[in-house]
Amino acid sequence: MPENAPADGTRPPPVHGGPGQPPGAPGHKATNSLVLAILAPVSMLLTGPFAGLAMLLTYSDNGYSRTPWAAPFVLFSLPLLFAFLGLRLSLPALKQLPRGSGSRSAAAVALCICGVVFALALGPALDLIGVF
Repeated sequence: MPENAPADGTRPPPVHGGPGQPPGAPGHKATNSLVLAILAPVSMLLTGPFAGLAMLLTYSDNGYSRTPWAAPFVLFSLPLLFAFLGLRLSLPALKQLPRGSGSRSAAAVALCICGVVFALALGPALDLIGVF
């Protein structure tokens, strides 16, 4: 038993997000949500060429397409998946972590990045239904 430990054998609770936390702890959720949020816009580099190919295959020479949703669907499919998963991890982490912690800041940044990705995907969707 360490010399600083109390006599009753109890230990102080570990710091949120510290190395003593289990893998599902709020600090780990915040870090994972930040990683997923960063992967969301980066994955557009992967889906971009496929979206261009989808546009070439679905639009005719006169500019008309019966499936104008195909290219945006291909472009935003993987980024929205990453953004949704990042959002699902960051919201509970924001509720559980104390104010001022680094993990809470990571969850807040992840929430902002996911919001930007959702806003980027919302533009073509609203354009296709005739809002713009």
